[in-house]
Amino acid sequence: MKKLTPYLANGSPKTCWGCGQPFVVRQGRAEAIVGADKRLYCHRTGCEETALVSHIPQLAAANTIARAA
Repeated sequence: MKKLTPYLANGSPKTCWGCGQPFVVRQGRAEAIVGADKRLYCHRTGCEETALVSHIPQLAAANTIARAA
């Protein structure tokens, strides 16, 4: 009997943090995008927006620091 887990053998999650669905598999590889919180989100779906929106405050802060220097 196999035990089903939400993680692969290497410790990577099999499902999206945002929607809980398994990652899209294209050409034999699961596609995901890493959000600013270091969690994996679906790639090329609505969850990608969630992952990218969290990057915007970090980019704005970096630009502010660069302008001050």
